[in-house]
Amino acid sequence: MDGTEDRAHLEWWANRSSCLARIPVRLAAGPGSRAWDAVVSPPLDRGAREDMQFLIEASPYFTLRFGDDSVTEVEVERAGDPGRLRLSAVPEA
Repeated sequence: MDGTEDRAHLEWWANRSSCLARIPVRLAAGPGSRAWDAVVSPPLDRGAREDMQFLIEASPYFTLRFGDDSVTEVEVERAGDPGRLRLSAVPEA
């Protein structure tokens, strides 16, 4: 990711062919080179926020897809405000 802020999408995949959620986010580099602070943009309505929380509770592992179509697997945590998230890259096995 170039610069200090970028746009990307969080994707939650049920299996290799079924993406259940694609959430647009603005990213700012967090502490360390493999962590980001994310703001859901545009903000989600109440129902969509509840759906996102359900997915995070089911499995906090999402695919982070950047504008250039590169991807990295991340663990998602809520960061207080419902529209703010903390993303941490999952180490490759």
